[in-house]
Amino acid sequence: MDERARRQASEEEIHGRLDQMMEVQEGLQASVLNMEHSLIAVQQQLQSVVEQLQQYNRNKSILGEGLTASMEKGSSSRAVVHNSFRQEGSNVSRQEQHHQQNSGTYSALNKMEFPIFDGDNARGWVRRCAKYFQLIPIPKDQKVTMASVYMQEKAELWYQGYTEKKEFRSWMNW
Repeated sequence: MDERARRQASEEEIHGRLDQMMEVQEGLQASVLNMEHSLIAVQQQLQSVVEQLQQYNRNKSILGEGLTASMEKGSSSRAVVHNSFRQEGSNVSRQEQHHQQNSGTYSALNKMEFPIFDGDNARGWVRRCAKYFQLIPIPKDQKVTMASVYMQEKAELWYQGYTEKKEFRSWMNW
């Protein structure tokens, strides 16, 4: 009888563990089902993002073609912006840079001329710079440095005075 009681106790313990394992399995199946639904939602969102990026690239390409056409007609007296300002401090991978360089949009925007400032019409120059920075993403901490490269004559002297002496004199009072 002792043997039979032990066997029955073992069977009950095994059935209890089996029931627990079945509950765990059902919980895991429910979790997998939830993950599958989440994965489908993420895939749909990703597809939406891909479609938006494709549309953005199409619009950007149209803009780039317009820039190229207008630059060919524009004056050649302005300096051409180089990649150094955008790539320095940028988190763009080499693969993304290669892709961008092979697209017509990147090369058209890359050739867009930055406005020269010689001291005349300061407000107009600032507006043109703002438009440039809307089209060409330059890190904020590099915008002033980049703009200073395109200052000439009295504007360049004014900026040098500011950087060397660290005292700001308004353009109107200079």
